[in-house]
Amino acid sequence: MIRVRFTGGRQIFEEICEHCKEKIIDLHISDVTFAKERSDGITFKIRDKDNRLQTLDDPKTKIMRTSASFISKGLLDVEEAVTASRSRGFKYGARPEAMCSQSIDTVTGITASYCYKTTNNNFLLKYSGSFHTGSEVDTNSSGSKVGVDRRGNVIRMKAIKNIDILTGIPESDANIKYKGPLDTAWFRKASSSDQARYIKGAQACAAYVKRYGKSVEDMTIVARYSDAKSFITDVQLNKGCKI
Repeated sequence: MIRVRFTGGRQIFEEICEHCKEKIIDLHISDVTFAKERSDGITFKIRDKDNRLQTLDDPKTKIMRTSASFISKGLLDVEEAVTASRSRGFKYGARPEAMCSQSIDTVTGITASYCYKTTNNNFLLKYSGSFHTGSEVDTNSSGSKVGVDRRGNVIRMKAIKNIDILTGIPESDANIKYKGPLDTAWFRKASSSDQARYIKGAQACAAYVKRYGKSVEDMTIVARYSDAKSFITDVQLNKGCKI
């Protein structure tokens, strides 16, 4: 959403995350302004944030110019873009819904926009019963919980590389953050099928979960072991448990 505030005689536009309600970026007036559609050929110009003089688009043209970018970020569906074009606006005029984070999962190749501030009070008012529920395990074979997208779906990732929301440029590979068990080198080197088997076996072992608790739910437990063999052995010491 867009928040407008006034300070020192200046009008400031801010893009706000749909879930946590915290500021994401400052917007320039050119980001949120349309020109009225005209049939007389008259155009209006406006200076953008880089002080470049730009022709001000009418609503339909602006939507066409920006829809592809929003769709690629997961902030808009094709059907919504078509509807916006017909109605001459996104949910917030020149902008659709916004999320406070955009990341690439370097393991799965998936890019997602989501709210990651999962302890924020506004987030909790909306999603404490779904994101933080005990039935929504912290880590499973598809990845670790990192946030909620604009539709309320839990986003899971295995390895995160953040994308600068203002520039659209991803972080360097040196800044990749591995989530849950992927932070442990021997687990990361295992095949995806073995990784899924390790997670399933450990989390299905009630005695093992009781013994180690949260670290089995998020599977950071694997950091206790030097290799897969010692991990499997420890889990299977519990009668009836099998990896």
